[in-house]
Amino acid sequence: MDGKSHVIVGLFATGVTMYATKNDAMTIPLVVGAISSLVPDLDHQNSSLTKKVSTPLRVFFSFLFLSVSLFILIKTGNLVSSGSWVYAIALCLGFILCVSWLRNIKSILFLTGILISLIGWMFFYGSWSVVCIGLFIAVASRLKHRGLTHSVYFLGFWTGISYLLQKDIGVSGICLAGFVGYFSHLLGDNFLTKRRIKWL
Repeated sequence: MDGKSHVIVGLFATGVTMYATKNDAMTIPLVVGAISSLVPDLDHQNSSLTKKVSTPLRVFFSFLFLSVSLFILIKTGNLVSSGSWVYAIALCLGFILCVSWLRNIKSILFLTGILISLIGWMFFYGSWSVVCIGLFIAVASRLKHRGLTHSVYFLGFWTGISYLLQKDIGVSGICLAGFVGYFSHLLGDNFLTKRRIKWL
């Protein structure tokens, strides 16, 4: 199934669930359900969600690496001007190595996950949902496609994250929407594609 199909199924399943459970909130759970229906494919570099975020993330990390490199160069430029060419070469190689990471979208997702976790830890202390979302992205980006992300283990992991998010922002239905959206993706991949998933 492609990304649009997953979103349609996820939105429908989440909407029906919210209506059946007479949940007060509807908009935020629907958004969570739609995102959750795409999240399992963060392990695939050509998935819809990965493609949509790849360009802005590449631009962001390119700017970040360039800024850090210039900052280091300005602060330690005296080493270069004094003739320490070994240092200059090492600095250039370090920058090239960082930029080479930007060619691999899964590496970008890994860096994004780590960055989100650090931001959650430093600026949203007590909001474990942000930290866990970052960890989920970082771990999922390093896994093979249709591996652990397409199992009941990561379904439980994502449901737990949705529960934490529900507690953090105080909107009912988010945990259930996260579960339904993610589960709809697994069901779709298992029954509507030729290659079935390994649930355990």
